[in-house]
Amino acid sequence: MNLNVIEGYVEIKGEKPILITALHGFGTDRFKDVVDKIRELGLEYAFSELIPSRSAVDFLTWEIAFKVAVATGSWAILPTISKVDSVDELRIPDYNLNKEYAKETPLWRRIEELVNSEHVRLIIDIHGMKNVSSWPDICISTNGLTTVSRNTLNNVLKYFKMLKLNVAVDRPFKGGALIRYFGKPPNVEALGIELKRNLRFFRSEIPKVMAGLVRELLKKI
Repeated sequence: MNLNVIEGYVEIKGEKPILITALHGFGTDRFKDVVDKIRELGLEYAFSELIPSRSAVDFLTWEIAFKVAVATGSWAILPTISKVDSVDELRIPDYNLNKEYAKETPLWRRIEELVNSEHVRLIIDIHGMKNVSSWPDICISTNGLTTVSRNTLNNVLKYFKMLKLNVAVDRPFKGGALIRYFGKPPNVEALGIELKRNLRFFRSEIPKVMAGLVRELLKKI
């Protein structure tokens, strides 16, 4: 890595045709907590540049994606810039990699290279969601079953239900720009996996769970 340049991502070279990413995984939920505390103390005037950038980054999703890729021999493309950051060289308002304007970022361009070279046939985008009681443990995002095949979706649902996890499709999230752009079944499939906050903690079993899912999907590719 050239330390004089903001690269935008790190890459794990895989042997299997699955790519794991966590588009909002660089950073920490504590950023949001810091901004809330500043507001509570009435100190907005001293942090005027910070206050608009209030982001609940998906806690531990970067680490989960990294571990899953290494454990399964899959590809991983993971951001090194927070979604609230801006980069002077790019004509984008911030580094939210799940928006359509992020197509010009190095991370998106690298994923496109892997897809076009047929190194990758399935993309799994890991996100986190809050502990809302009416929400499932896991949400599978498919943009109305347009980014992934029914067969692949059924395999994902079967795996999570086998583990007694409450899972829903496109509720509460249908998925962002990345899976909509790259998900073109049957050639390339893409899906988002939203993990509830109470599944994501230090030494949780969720990396093993996600690695198990990837291994099951690899049997079908």
